[in-house]
Amino acid sequence: MTALKTTGITFLLALGLLSQAQQLPLLSNYYVNPYLSNPALAGAKGGNIFLLNRSPWNSSTNNSETFLGTIDGLMSGGTAGYGFMVYNDKVNLLGKTGAMGTYSYKMALPHSSNLAFGFSLGLEQNKILVERVNETIPVELALLNTSSQTSFDANMGVAYQLKGITVGVAANQLFNNNNVIVKEEVADKYNYRFQRHLVATASYRIVAKAETFFIDPIIQLKAAKGLEPQAAISAVGNYKNKVWAGAGYRQQYGVDFMAGALLANKLTLGYSYGLATGNINTYTPTAHEIILGLKLTGSKSNADADKDGIVDKYDREPNTADGCQVDKTGVALDADMDKVPDCFDKQTNTPVGAPVDATGTALDTDKDGVIDMYDREPATRADCPVDTYGIAADGDKDGVADCIDKELNTHWAAKVNEDGVALDADNDHVPDVLDLEKETPHWKHTGEHPSADASKCMVDDNGITKDSDGDGVPDCSDAELLTPKGAKVNRKGVSLKKQEDLLPEKSKDTDADGIADELDLEPNTPTGASVDQWGRSPQTNADPAAVHRIEIEEIDDNSSEWDYYVIVGVFRYYNNLKNYQKYLLKTYDESTQVLVTDQSYYYVYTRQITTRADATTEVARLKTARLNDYIVGNPWLWREAKKK
Repeated sequence: MTALKTTGITFLLALGLLSQAQQLPLLSNYYVNPYLSNPALAGAKGGNIFLLNRSPWNSSTNNSETFLGTIDGLMSGGTAGYGFMVYNDKVNLLGKTGAMGTYSYKMALPHSSNLAFGFSLGLEQNKILVERVNETIPVELALLNTSSQTSFDANMGVAYQLKGITVGVAANQLFNNNNVIVKEEVADKYNYRFQRHLVATASYRIVAKAETFFIDPIIQLKAAKGLEPQAAISAVGNYKNKVWAGAGYRQQYGVDFMAGALLANKLTLGYSYGLATGNINTYTPTAHEIILGLKLTGSKSNADADKDGIVDKYDREPNTADGCQVDKTGVALDADMDKVPDCFDKQTNTPVGAPVDATGTALDTDKDGVIDMYDREPATRADCPVDTYGIAADGDKDGVADCIDKELNTHWAAKVNEDGVALDADNDHVPDVLDLEKETPHWKHTGEHPSADASKCMVDDNGITKDSDGDGVPDCSDAELLTPKGAKVNRKGVSLKKQEDLLPEKSKDTDADGIADELDLEPNTPTGASVDQWGRSPQTNADPAAVHRIEIEEIDDNSSEWDYYVIVGVFRYYNNLKNYQKYLLKTYDESTQVLVTDQSYYYVYTRQITTRADATTEVARLKTARLNDYIVGNPWLWREAKKK
């Protein structure tokens, strides 16, 4: 029994030493299937299915043997890859069976390079291959209280590619599964643990003859804590990516020879012969490795259809036009981001967001030199000068551009027609905005310049028709141009001269002075006063200031005997008074007083007051206002007896 136990211990010790050095399968065909060496390279050669077997091809039951199958490829867009691997690996008395899924992501970098990351996660079962043991397994050794154990494990990797150079590092067995346990007193003899392994791989494609013959040197290094690193170096000659052959050397193992071919651009067939040398051949004899592959989609890993230096699988714009510079993703440079590549863009500094034409020039629909993006008036006439906002110049601000405005100095408040001419309803050449008489008849005369084919009507600068006798009837329609000042007239401007001219039943004499109101030039004559044929009292022929004027101190507040007035304006002509009332003194509605002097008649416009305070306030206001038509030197007060 002791001899049997000793035999088992010796065998397991050899197993422990060997298996720690070979926890990762010894494979040569990662040249054909780079996914085997690094999960970041899943999809690096397009979509493929591979089956691989490595075994010594002899009858020994304790030989190392590896079988695995993989499928990998690129996802939509070519920036992500996928992979799936199943495997069964036997090394002396230990067996490992598992399955892993992989996801990889590739980033485009400057200078036509890319960086890839990959992560694999899966389940694996580890067990002691009791059928390979001829002796009783020592009781000191067990697999977690059973002959097999299943656990999660993971791998991860990163790879960098720059033209023909590929460099990558992968970390395997990340979870450090401790699958074999022993009694404490013999732990130093049997302790076995799956340790993290780092696998670094570097390759470079040497172009011996363009598109025909390549040489691919490859270096691989495996390392783990407590284990001596293992390096492998090989070189493969490749003809048109269809036939290849090479050889390599692996530390602590021996040499490998490999060859393979791509048949009908779909089927891959490869073979590797591993020759163990030195003491290792006692435990790891010669191995034969066969790989079969079926290409699902071509990788065209180095294909660059548009010759922009970015391989197609990373090119986001695979049809870039010849001569266009591109960014690291293969997209043609577009400095102003107007979606027209710089190589075609005739205006490479277009403002962001501006609509452009096929040449990258910002649209300017009305050709006024201001692009549509900033043009507040995008349909300006071609011959109109514009400001920085594309708005046609409009000097008089009447809403009609100067280029079509037939009246460039229109009054700022005037309404205009489509030609920019101020509206003139009565066509008297005085715009409505300034016309104080908007319905003047016979417009063809203006000012003092008559027209031979026009009527006699004339207007002043305010659009008011000329009325020489001041009777309120324009000269152009006045049948009596020399009517006495202040006389009552009919519609034709003819004065009503006699009482007999009036119809008795329609006559009225308010002040009972014997002169009908229609003829009375002073309709408020004091009772009993003598009057002339126009109803004027002789006393008013004196200086009006001596008869009517008073000072503020003479005012009795709320007098029952007198009506008090403050003079607002004195007018030589009735028409002046009428227009003054209409446009300047709309708030006053007191009646008009008439002054008569030896020389002429004056119309006096007043505002009634009742107290001294009112008089003081109004006089102060008028001194400040100095109204345009106010022609007396200073405001003065007027007193009249209250009417009975």
